[in-house]
Amino acid sequence: MSISKKLFFAVMISCPFLGMAQAGSVGINTSSPGSTLDINGSIAASYKSVIVNNYNLTPTDFHVAYNGTTDAVFNLPPAISGSGNFRGRIYRIQNNTNFNITVNTVAPEKIGGSTSVIITANRSLQVISTGLSGADSSWEVLTAGADTDLHANNGLTMSASTMQLGGPLTQPTDISTAGNNLSVTGTGKLLVGTTVPPAGSAPAKFVIDNGSTNGALQIKDGTQQLGYVLTSDANGLATWSSTVTTAFANNWTPYSGTLINPYTGSTGGSALATGIQVTIPAKGWYFFRCGVAINSDCNDYFFYINGVGDVWRSYCGSNTAAFMFPRDQNRVLYFATPGTYTVLAGKTNGVVPAMFNQGNPSFYLDFVKFQN
Repeated sequence: MSISKKLFFAVMISCPFLGMAQAGSVGINTSSPGSTLDINGSIAASYKSVIVNNYNLTPTDFHVAYNGTTDAVFNLPPAISGSGNFRGRIYRIQNNTNFNITVNTVAPEKIGGSTSVIITANRSLQVISTGLSGADSSWEVLTAGADTDLHANNGLTMSASTMQLGGPLTQPTDISTAGNNLSVTGTGKLLVGTTVPPAGSAPAKFVIDNGSTNGALQIKDGTQQLGYVLTSDANGLATWSSTVTTAFANNWTPYSGTLINPYTGSTGGSALATGIQVTIPAKGWYFFRCGVAINSDCNDYFFYINGVGDVWRSYCGSNTAAFMFPRDQNRVLYFATPGTYTVLAGKTNGVVPAMFNQGNPSFYLDFVKFQN
């Protein structure tokens, strides 16, 4: 009998807790092993705690706990083909922090089809080597459920092992409810009553399609009243308001510029410069009032806004020099477009007035909006 065999049997005799079966199985604390290795007791393996944020897993590692203070990267060893192949090697990585661990393979190897796996805060990952190399999956994930790299995004949140709605939509997402009552497209368009944007809605982000049924929109914010319309401020904030302005007293807007005498020419005509203009803030109906003193013999004098209408007009009333009447006049004018409008003047013949803009009060022109 060789020395090695004698030594083996000596160990067997001195260690009654070690047994061997005829089939080549080894038992620890059992004399009848049912598997290749049958251990009747606890098992201990390598445990390591690391704080570095870039760690290369080694052949002596088994359970590695990360306790660092930043996101970390763990690198799996490259697969070995032939002698030294470590098929079946298991690594268990525990993340004990609120940061992420990215577990990388050596390209082009993969973990279950992916080149990397993320272990989120307070999660763990267990992988086993398949013994394969190259572009094949060299590692497989052993653990499942809450122990894998489950992480929630795009409308989901994660709490322990519970995944639930409530996170931000970070990816283009289409959401359609039963009956096509509501649809949120991945391009950020909200459709109500349809999942197909109707004609003409290409630039719109919010679309209501109520077919032929009245009452598709209802907004109640406390400002709504019968007959009110939805209006906007300069920032686009909408509220309900009346179409009629009733408080004229404090809302009058005066003309801008400096008045000049437009009637100095010896010929008649229109488009005479006055030097003044008015700025209309929004389309709608406006109430104008104007007063000017003109002393002249027979002639027609007028102020007007081209394409809109007269602001002030006085007709020939005397063959001798006299003040034109009425001095103070009111007009109702409609402006289809907001903007700054020039006030022009005209007269029907070549008479130059003996006196222009004299009297008390002096020239005035102001306006107020009273209806949309």
